[in-house]
Amino acid sequence: MKTRSHPHQARPNRREALLALLGTALLPACGGGTDVAGVSSGGTGSFTSGTITGLGSVIVNGIRYEYDDTVSVTIDGTPSNAAALQLGMVVRIQGSAITAPPTSGALATAKATRIAYGSEWKGPAANVNVGNGTFTLLGQTVRVLATTVFSPGKFDGNLGGQYVEVYGYVNVNDGSLQASRIEVESGAPDRYRLSGVISGWTETTFLLGSALINHTSASKPANLQNGQLVRVKLRTTQQGGAWVATEVEADNTSSELEDDDEAEIEGAITSFSSSAAFSVNGIAVDASRIKPPTGMGLGVRVEVKGSISGGTVIATEIDIKTDKDIEAQEYEFHGAISGLTANTFVVRGYTVRYNGTTRFEPSNTTLKNGQLVEVKAELQSNGELLATKVEVDH
Repeated sequence: MKTRSHPHQARPNRREALLALLGTALLPACGGGTDVAGVSSGGTGSFTSGTITGLGSVIVNGIRYEYDDTVSVTIDGTPSNAAALQLGMVVRIQGSAITAPPTSGALATAKATRIAYGSEWKGPAANVNVGNGTFTLLGQTVRVLATTVFSPGKFDGNLGGQYVEVYGYVNVNDGSLQASRIEVESGAPDRYRLSGVISGWTETTFLLGSALINHTSASKPANLQNGQLVRVKLRTTQQGGAWVATEVEADNTSSELEDDDEAEIEGAITSFSSSAAFSVNGIAVDASRIKPPTGMGLGVRVEVKGSISGGTVIATEIDIKTDKDIEAQEYEFHGAISGLTANTFVVRGYTVRYNGTTRFEPSNTTLKNGQLVEVKAELQSNGELLATKVEVDH
């Protein structure tokens, strides 16, 4: 059987070390708290921002967030529900303190209290280049990776001319979007959508990448300016060569951050003063207490761990995520099997294929409908999920 090294499988060990550092290796500080290099360990909660890589609870950044009927779920500020959460969506989760994994290879856990999600771009797909892994949307480039989830179908030439909704991370260097999930719409939406960092600001227009946005009649916050991360709803026709905005929403993620909570955020660097001071998806990061990795800069995909203070993540660890790292990601499911056939089953609404390379635990497992399992799977180029491991829950 093929074996691969997956970054998220190493996270529990790193997290265990971090929790040990924050929980047992700290020196008492004045006032009864505990600090290392100014990072407090007194928090009782957590904040996580990243891509959903598992279901049956919600798995983000190697943390399994469980939830119950009291969880608050919103999409672009509008009430939603946990059933709407899907692989590849980018979410922000507030929850309880994180519990270290009980065994090697297991996931850290927490309980979610609030989950917020939303797509970045919406509109017609054009200029599809499967070989390069790109297409355009309103003239802006969407980059597709091997782990980009399509719903329905797969990435092929048939995408051209269809309307899509795209989740992912904007690269402010070139205005492109690295897609984590692409939903193909059944019809034309009533509004298009773009996001990015404002440039070329005037009293009537600004740029997102190369897209000219007319914001004259838009609902928007005061004091918008160059360098600000925004999401924009647009009319579906242009006026004078510009897309007409009906709403401009400035990023306000910092309002969700609670002092002393543990934080783990993944995404692209959206502003950069230095390797010690930058923002990820609009969230300020202070990395002055550690030695950041080389190669930091605008548009670089990173994962940052730390603690929150004054709306800023005080970093204790930073990892750069290359395309290769991201494409090595496995997806994970916890739930009951249904629709079992000789080579496929359904779990959490996703059809998963298994074959002779799939590892079963126990090895003599005979699958049955209704059986509770833990499944790890890789996304294939044909859009199918292939199970690398199926473990029966007891």
